[in-house]
Amino acid sequence: MIYLNAGNLWTDSYLDKVIDLNNQHAGSVRVASLFGSIGSLTPTARSVDRLPHRDWPFIEKYVKKARDNNIHIRYTLNQSCIGSLQDFASYWYKELYFTTQKLHEAGVDEWTVASPLIVSLLHKTFPDDFIEVSTIAEITTPEEMAHWMEIGARGVNLSTSINRDPLRITAIVKTGTKVAILANEACLYRCPFRRECYNLSSHNSMRGEMFFDFYPFRWCNMARIKNPVEWVKSRIVLPQWMNLYQRHTNVRWFKIAYRTHPEEVALPILTAYMEQHYDGNLLDLWPTISHLGSTQEPKERQYISCHQLDELGFIEHFFEPEPSLIEELPCNDTLRCGIDCQWCYKATKKALSTHDKT
Repeated sequence: MIYLNAGNLWTDSYLDKVIDLNNQHAGSVRVASLFGSIGSLTPTARSVDRLPHRDWPFIEKYVKKARDNNIHIRYTLNQSCIGSLQDFASYWYKELYFTTQKLHEAGVDEWTVASPLIVSLLHKTFPDDFIEVSTIAEITTPEEMAHWMEIGARGVNLSTSINRDPLRITAIVKTGTKVAILANEACLYRCPFRRECYNLSSHNSMRGEMFFDFYPFRWCNMARIKNPVEWVKSRIVLPQWMNLYQRHTNVRWFKIAYRTHPEEVALPILTAYMEQHYDGNLLDLWPTISHLGSTQEPKERQYISCHQLDELGFIEHFFEPEPSLIEELPCNDTLRCGIDCQWCYKATKKALSTHDKT
């Protein structure tokens, strides 16, 4: 069984559709939890203007309906920076402690967190709750995970940087924690802006034309437009690859991101992962912010064929390498992309040039 932790849109119609998808795919894959937060209610790794605002009666009713259908609400308290200790202490004791208590009373018993301090505080407050370390914490080794487990974490969403490193993934699985992989994020591999991107969102920083050329959103988007190989180098996991991950690493949990987008964007992505197969454009699996950084897309939108990636045996290069598939060593941290290893460049050339939309 494959378990999905999908973005939460906090709408009745969305929850109904998730429940329907679970019923349609019973026995093979299911949405076991929905992650997300409420705008202005708690801090998170998304700016308040990109999050839904809901009142307490709606939250309580929504959580109950999800739980009645065997879906947990995994609430995100995953801001990458909590500010000064004195400010956070005041906020915790005067507000956040009571907000988390109210969420817990409503039926929230799962949390995603990026701060060790918040992990510790939640564990002491709700010792039986499931606390997952956010991918924002960038965990890549079993030793790092062991430290988080000591302060109360029971799960981890791995750093996307190791999504194609089965040895590292397996080593963390062996710590006994519940390991999940963020499947559909196409941030630049080893992105230099990643830490500041999360910090800026955590502090609700305004980003636009007037501030450093829409930093960092435009900067990373321009890199993808200029070099389409960045889409392939990103650590996206296609829906049909999830079973391969389970087979080789024993990971059964996958996080599907789109929580700041409308249903018409989110549901086709979730459906693809529920069906565990997708042949279309790789770009459609990651819902970027609309016209990211006010960047003009190319007149002919980039199209990277997932069908062609599978025809090439792209992911097998990392998990099931065969001499006929590889001319160089599989990807690892000692190699320089495009210099020591050309695999993603070769794959991009094949998948981008064909425009195969079968």
